[in-house]
Amino acid sequence: MISLQRHSNLRIWSLGDLHYTLAQALQCHELTALALCMRHGNHLDIEKARAWLRPSLGSLLSQLRLCDSGFDVLSHLQSLPRGSKVALYGDYDVDGVASALLASEFASAMGWHARYYLPHRLKDGYGLNADVIKTIARMGFDLLIVTDCGTKNDLEIKQALDMGLKVVVFDHHYADNVGHGGCIINPHLGGDEEAKSLSATAVLWCWLWQSGLISKDWLADRLEIVVLSVIGDSMPLGVLNRALVKEGLKKLERSKRPGLRYLFDKLSITCPIDENQLAMKLNPCLNSAGRISLAEIALQALEASAYSRVAAQKLVALNYQRKKLSAALYDQATLRLRTGRCRFVLDSVHWPLGLLSSVASRLCYEYNRPIVLAAPQGKDIRASLRVPDGLNAVRILEIVSPYLKSWGGHKGAAGFSVDVDRWSGVKDKLEESLTEICTTDMKDQLENAILLEPGSWDINLWNDFRELAPFGEDNEMPYFFASHRDGDVIKPLRGEGNYRILTPRGELLIFGFNEMSKYKDKIKGWLYRPFMDSFNGKLKISVKVEKVVI
Repeated sequence: MISLQRHSNLRIWSLGDLHYTLAQALQCHELTALALCMRHGNHLDIEKARAWLRPSLGSLLSQLRLCDSGFDVLSHLQSLPRGSKVALYGDYDVDGVASALLASEFASAMGWHARYYLPHRLKDGYGLNADVIKTIARMGFDLLIVTDCGTKNDLEIKQALDMGLKVVVFDHHYADNVGHGGCIINPHLGGDEEAKSLSATAVLWCWLWQSGLISKDWLADRLEIVVLSVIGDSMPLGVLNRALVKEGLKKLERSKRPGLRYLFDKLSITCPIDENQLAMKLNPCLNSAGRISLAEIALQALEASAYSRVAAQKLVALNYQRKKLSAALYDQATLRLRTGRCRFVLDSVHWPLGLLSSVASRLCYEYNRPIVLAAPQGKDIRASLRVPDGLNAVRILEIVSPYLKSWGGHKGAAGFSVDVDRWSGVKDKLEESLTEICTTDMKDQLENAILLEPGSWDINLWNDFRELAPFGEDNEMPYFFASHRDGDVIKPLRGEGNYRILTPRGELLIFGFNEMSKYKDKIKGWLYRPFMDSFNGKLKISVKVEKVVI
């Protein structure tokens, strides 16, 4: 769905002498310099701007304060002899899979015998499962490594400790106090702001880097795993995450993992690999296993083993099934958003729990508003919340937290569960709160855009401008503005609301704008973003309209 932008609330930036001077100082393209000024102001610090453009991963890691907790973790791992039995417990999304894989490969490198367990979304639920803990302890494991969950599982951790298991946790979910801080590495327990923006996989990777337990060359090779988690969990792209993603994308292009190479081929992922291809193609496929089947299929597809190609084939089949189910859920939710009394919170007994978060993310992006999708599981209602830039999912759920059975998440996304008999009240409270928040925080937002004709883009300019990349959460690609003039042709394409805009100054594509006839005479221009288009195997730069300016 294409949103509207009032011209009166649009600030258009143009290239000037300041930007050419800044570009010389930074040794970058003038368009990059303009974008930096638009983001940070005209009086930005040159050294900080240079560090932002070309982050030094080693320097950032040496300055990183990861957390103040976990003081027992290093001794637990250092004292564990070769041949020890290690159980790994992850989660069912990309970050949970990637962190469990990184922990598994680390354990093997240390000479431990490792077995992983990824919980079933419906049968086991989120976080440590008490029954699984009992099984792990009875099987004689020496150590339990938990990734991407566990911070709030005080009872389950105590259960494991009481049964003779040593436990270490690498997590990134919000927490203000915990009962077993000595075994938990979580940046929300005393870490700095860069640390708090890390995925669970990146938390484990950065801790290993700082601990010195394994070589930095070994860790550098596994940045291809880390990048999947950062993009998959939509983590804020501050300077440290940007450095991790930049280096990780390079490693992905050279990856020799058979399952990954197979997925690249089947999903039409082409070099140069960018964050958009991960977000739109690879990560949804990896997530499909945990959403509608077993997450371990995704982990097996990512392993550097002979079986990984077989697992990747299974994953592609699951991804096809996920797309069909997601399309049905999306259509139902969209219809209800257009015609129902609720603008933010939707539920249905027919919706698959495993697909709520991905469809909520899509609707949040398309409607530029918070979206909650919910469905029943037994005597509970489970729900997924996604919010656009400028809002905080954790802060929103804090409003209703006294009524929730469990909840957790981070700035852009959160999940929660509530007793069925409390759901109606929670739903109404969320709808009321989100209405107030959006009325206050999102009304008549001023938007910034760079004046640049769409025909200006080519591969060289794209490569120069991507020095600002990776783009994503907290580092959005800026909008570019192209005016709409007499003589420009708006040509319908196949599919409702799809058009090609033909102008002497370049061509634009617009998808899902169903109100063209209503606003055609009021259009003053287009806010667009360029993208690498590999249609028919040929690389070119196309531009896609994101907002219609009236």
